[in-house]
Amino acid sequence: MILNIITPCSRPNNLHEISKSINIPKENYRWIVVFDLDYLENKSLIPNNCEYYFHKNTNSVYGHAQRNFAIDLIKEGYVYFNDDDTVIHQDLFENIKSLTEDFIHFSQSDKYGNIRLKGDNVNVGHIDSHNFIVSKQCIGDSKFIINKYEADGYFANECFQKANTKKFINKILSVYNHLR
Repeated sequence: MILNIITPCSRPNNLHEISKSINIPKENYRWIVVFDLDYLENKSLIPNNCEYYFHKNTNSVYGHAQRNFAIDLIKEGYVYFNDDDTVIHQDLFENIKSLTEDFIHFSQSDKYGNIRLKGDNVNVGHIDSHNFIVSKQCIGDSKFIINKYEADGYFANECFQKANTKKFINKILSVYNHLR
């Protein structure tokens, strides 16, 4: 499995912590960081295991334009959206690496270990940008609505509806806002 990790970024101070959390063999991931900035003065904040880009869009909220920008860079594999305030769960890759379904979803906890989202309901208000993984083929031309808070729910639901194969993993494999 090739996992394309997309991180929209307005908090570059968190990137090294996120980088340390990527418990995936290098040949199995591509980490794309898209800054919601025109430039970054302190380049030492950028880890060496990511590709980085700058994409500012004043109409966008919550990194949605940056997610769309990164989606366009990906040609194949799976896509995982990991926010810039969230580390990657230590068990994520081990639980998904052999899967072949178009849409994979799982539970999410808060940083204290309490269930935040069960993950089995792929509808607006019940799914977050980082408690699902979707194949690039399934994404097709789907995009995040750039000016809507709940855009991740709309995007996830659209991809879920298009998916030929789906898999729900009844485990916590995402932690919400771990690095706030």
